[in-house]
Amino acid sequence: MEDIKKELLDFHLPRFEELPDFDIYMDQVVYFINQKLAPLYISELDKPITPSMVNNYVKDSIVKPPVKKHYKRYHLAYLIVVSILKRSYSLNEISTMIKVQVKMENSSLALAYDKFGEYFELTLKEILKHDRLLLKNDETKTSHQRLLLNIIQSVVLKLYAEIELLSFNHQNP
Repeated sequence: MEDIKKELLDFHLPRFEELPDFDIYMDQVVYFINQKLAPLYISELDKPITPSMVNNYVKDSIVKPPVKKHYKRYHLAYLIVVSILKRSYSLNEISTMIKVQVKMENSSLALAYDKFGEYFELTLKEILKHDRLLLKNDETKTSHQRLLLNIIQSVVLKLYAEIELLSFNHQNP
């Protein structure tokens, strides 16, 4: 269990500029995301993403369709966020959250995605290190920043509960 926690404490969500800056195919998208998000999926049976999932996200208009079967950096950003949030939220809720966050950031997808990554890592580390939430009612944050933090905290807390359950099951077979 300590190995899992250590790996999660060292977890880094690639920032927008760290995502491939060239067109890639579906199998490369799936491989890249599964590699980057593997620490977040405790069970070996769970995969962050599959080609079928990507096709469904495109079909449901959560992610824009590929351009001539090629995926771009912005596709990866969307797919990474969806892969993380789907642990706790429906696809409909995720779609709404992404739209709200990009709109509220009043900026580019890259900035909204990077803010998500920053908050996700911070929340993950805070909860795993200190057994507590990062922010409860921090009035210095804007309403959309508090919303983003609450969304991320709910996902991280679910992940934390899975780790604790796994630890309990190992100690009490």
